[in-house]
Amino acid sequence: MDAFLRRFREGDEEPIENLVESVFSNFLEGRYWSWKYRENPYFDPRLVALAEVNGEVVGCNHWLLRDLKISGSIVGKTVLAADVAVKPDYRGKGLGSSLLRFLRSSEVVKRGDAALIYMFADPELAKRFHSPTAGYIPAPDGTVQYMKVLSWRKVKRNVDSLNEEIRDGRLGRRLPKHDLSVLFKISAAPKLFIRVEKDRLVVDEGEGLDDDADVVVSGSLSIFNRIKMSKRRRWSFLKALLTGKLRIKVRLNKILRIFDALWIFEEVFGKKMT
Repeated sequence: MDAFLRRFREGDEEPIENLVESVFSNFLEGRYWSWKYRENPYFDPRLVALAEVNGEVVGCNHWLLRDLKISGSIVGKTVLAADVAVKPDYRGKGLGSSLLRFLRSSEVVKRGDAALIYMFADPELAKRFHSPTAGYIPAPDGTVQYMKVLSWRKVKRNVDSLNEEIRDGRLGRRLPKHDLSVLFKISAAPKLFIRVEKDRLVVDEGEGLDDDADVVVSGSLSIFNRIKMSKRRRWSFLKALLTGKLRIKVRLNKILRIFDALWIFEEVFGKKMT
């Protein structure tokens, strides 16, 4: 069987998403492709491979560049390999192995952008597919606990709730007289832009917002969550600034406005956002 292997390009989203949904229907009904890949800040089209037969997408494989913390001071560029999917009628013909080899020979790997390629796989599948084909070495067993510490969707809901209180006159405090826009650049999360206006808050996600922001807040998820969970948030916030773990870039003529609007951001981020 002659299959054409190529990299992802614009317009491939729908056939890939349909394929992943059908193959991985037992996990979230397969409806996670956009969240896991296309909307992922680490998404790189060079690391998504497709297999076509007569113009039909019959297989795909996905890799993601990641920053992996190896020790307290060492962070390495790595690749997370995941989700090899092949339509049932085309299985057993070597397509999955071809897709793995195709990505292993990509320019990202050849150029040395990634020091390590790793994956989480079923042990039996790894023995007969991943290890023989791509040379993966099983790692020692261990248990890792993951916790989601930030959800911009819930932050947006908090903003909507605050806007309702403003409209209904239940807020108890007036918004600042002058507008202020703040951009949050938290690692491993999309950018979040919040603008305080005279009668409402406006929130948006996306790229290209840096030039419009009066204030840019950047840092890691762990620091951001530590401040949120602290009983003395303002002190934790100041400590993070002094130690450089949280960084703020602000226009000089907007400094006083920050203090005037600080209570608003405590309201927004003080509510549930995980």
